[in-house]
Formats: sequence, C-alpha cells, structure tokens
Amino acid sequence: MAKLFEELVRNDNRVLPWPNDISVAYHVERVNELNKKLLESINESGNMYMSSTVVDGAYIIRCAIGATLTEERHVIRAWKVIQEHADALLSKN
Repeated sequence: MAKLFEELVRNDNRVLPWPNDISVAYHVERVNELNKKLLESINESGNMYMSSTVVDGAYIIRCAIGATLTEERHVIRAWKVIQEHADALLSKN
C-alpha cells in the first residue's frame, strides 16, 4: 500500500523534488509554509490524520500506512483528500 501511495505522489506534477542547493532559502521557506498549511487543513477536516517530520530543513508530511485491513481504495481515497486540500490551498496562494 505504501508503494501505491508513493506512485500516486510521484505522478502528481505539483510534487517537486527538494532543491539540492539549500541556499535557495525562499523556496525552502515557501515549501515548508505550504506543507504546514496543507497538513493543518487535512487534519482539521477530520477525514484522515497525517503527521510531519523535518529532514535537513524540509518540513515533510508523513502518511503512515500500516493497518492490515488497509486496501487500495483507502489509499486512493486518502490521496484524493490530499489533492482536494492541496488544490484549495494553492488556489488561495
């Protein structure tokens, strides 16, 4: 299920690779700010819960798929929820 989620994320053109040159401070801060707002929006909706971590200055949203009863339809629905919240957030910015 985690591989399916990874595939969905990688195939979304809104997901950008993290810049190798961390001196691009504006980009880093802007992406971190958007990720924080996205996570807040998703969690406040009550549809699902995600967590976060920070790696090398990057604020990363985490999706843990570990329940044995999780099916593809659950992962696809979770991705749709994320996309809906991302679309709403990006339309405001």
